Amino acid sequence: MQTENHQLALSDVAQRSKVPPHLLRYLLQELEQRSIAAEKVLPHTVLDQYADPTAFLSHDARLTYQQSRLIILKALALTGDESLGLAVGHRQSITSLGLVSLGVMASATGREALELGIRYHRLTGSMLEIDLEPSSGNALTMIARSRFHEPVLLTFFVQELFAAMVGVVRFTTGSKQAINRIEMMQTPPEKKSLFQDALGSSVIFEASRNAIEFDADHLQRPLATADRFVLHEVETLLAGMMQEESTRLDFLKSVEEEARRRLKNNPSIEEIAGVFSMSERSFRRKLSASQVSFRDILSQIRQSQAMELLLWSRLSSEQIAAELGYSDPRVFRRAFKQWTGETPSQFRKSATQL
Repeated sequence: MQTENHQLALSDVAQRSKVPPHLLRYLLQELEQRSIAAEKVLPHTVLDQYADPTAFLSHDARLTYQQSRLIILKALALTGDESLGLAVGHRQSITSLGLVSLGVMASATGREALELGIRYHRLTGSMLEIDLEPSSGNALTMIARSRFHEPVLLTFFVQELFAAMVGVVRFTTGSKQAINRIEMMQTPPEKKSLFQDALGSSVIFEASRNAIEFDADHLQRPLATADRFVLHEVETLLAGMMQEESTRLDFLKSVEEEARRRLKNNPSIEEIAGVFSMSERSFRRKLSASQVSFRDILSQIRQSQAMELLLWSRLSSEQIAAELGYSDPRVFRRAFKQWTGETPSQFRKSATQL
């Protein structure tokens, strides 16, 4: 049984975190190559909304943690592949992160490219906390830390990040010797050779951290694609995007907190707008500017809370429905089936089998 504080912390992550659309694009490509249709992993809410099930993965897509979580868990279950994240990361190229990728290529050295990528990694929707720390011999170590608490997802995201990062470093430095070592917390896989081939370096499994140590000399070499004028323009745009994203998330976080606090009483939009001293019309307009509606926010909160309670508590479906503000448990069950394609009991059972 998890503590209340743990549940609240996970809920906060679940509401605000986003998985980058490009990651799911490459995941669907990998599944297609394995003859697994997108319809088998995408949420019913997506399939009902789009004629083309991949159209929602546009540049402006805002995917909630729970939407992304379900897609990835279904993909892992369907493939039974413990190295799926590795394959998805290996599919990506130097251009996969859009504007951030352009900044990386325009940087003066490998070190500056690495620092820029980590500085703006949140704009890509990264699900990991990434830090860059000095290590022995003036080398640098990139450390990936979890922003959530599900080992199977942490393993997937670390594999994807490391495989993609290796590709970027090889492109920018032009060398396979730019990485000294790789440490991963996951247990040793059955096919270690897959990791050797994808990462090009010996991997230490069951390590105390997820980390890549880069060779200092290689990182100091100038990049052939360096352009200080382009870099300045790109950084100006990225800094503005960071500020805009921060402001947007702060507002949405406040709205979510107020709605969550009143969830059992099924809060109305007028009630929450009043908390911010706004008219309903102005409140709707501000939410619309963030590409979200109040109904979306309530649905996402309920979906997240429902999944957490099913995963981490022993409450019955009827008790969970009451916690989420549903007066009729049958309405909750129908809503949950629409979100996930499973009933609450099916979801709880399948989650314990992963």
